[in-house]
Amino acid sequence: MTATRDSATAFTAPLGDDAKTLAAGALRRLSRITPERVFRHAGIQLERAQKRLVRTLTLHPVQRKTPVFISGSNRSGTQMVCRAIGNSPHGWDYPEADFSIAFERYSLRSHAVIDRLIRWSPAPLVSFGSILDSQFTDALLDRFQNSRAIWVFRRYEDAVNSSIRSWGGHQKNMMRQVSQGRLSHLGPRGLRIADENVELIRSLYSESLTDEDAGCLYWYMRNKVFFDLGLDRNPRVMALQYEDAVLNQERAFRSVFHFLGCPYHESVISDVFATSVGKQDWKGASAEISALCDGLKARLDAHHARTLNAWG
Repeated sequence: MTATRDSATAFTAPLGDDAKTLAAGALRRLSRITPERVFRHAGIQLERAQKRLVRTLTLHPVQRKTPVFISGSNRSGTQMVCRAIGNSPHGWDYPEADFSIAFERYSLRSHAVIDRLIRWSPAPLVSFGSILDSQFTDALLDRFQNSRAIWVFRRYEDAVNSSIRSWGGHQKNMMRQVSQGRLSHLGPRGLRIADENVELIRSLYSESLTDEDAGCLYWYMRNKVFFDLGLDRNPRVMALQYEDAVLNQERAFRSVFHFLGCPYHESVISDVFATSVGKQDWKGASAEISALCDGLKARLDAHHARTLNAWG
């Protein structure tokens, strides 16, 4: 496995962007500032201020803060789980964002900032939708006291369909970069990819791959990190299957809150819906790539089942 960044920079956006890249990012953010977005953001902040007051006045069962890092692959329900924890009377959430008090370009800000956000939280559970920092889950657990992590995974067919609807062929471009050894072009997602996974993608990639094929390779690359980091052997990490979380909501989230050491409340599942399961027909992927993903999905499912037995 490639070496992790040192602890001083392990939770910040990747370093080394040139002035052109930084300027382009700033212009992109400015172009997104519209009256509608400003109004919506103001509404969200007002709602969070009211929520903070309620959480501050709530009598919590524990006082010690528990940061919860939500990890996994794109389009797998990570932000749903992050928000569900924030919907608890004893939870506060920081969903993934391009730019926010907790995130910069979708990566967690420095550990000093995250430390302050944890201390200032009005509730004991503090969830971070840290999907872009999933490859640093082990380092995050080492750095933040009493922290937990939840790795959310989803059947690759639905995750890939959702990714293609959102980003078209973007994941194929990323797999092309991996096959060419240009991991830095993936930003944070190009860090800590096991050499064997790079070689595997190189051996399977060709320009004839469909977007579905490439999306499956991306799903495999990101979810394989769960095992490559040894998170399956870490008692502070829970694997959560998306389908179980949305189809068996109360049972699944009772397990989550048992794992987090806080009582379950029905408000947790107020924004959890099952309408995305099998939402779109699957066009299929090559037999070799499908078998690869099926094998990894079976390993994740088995670990999820063990998690339910331990925390159900």
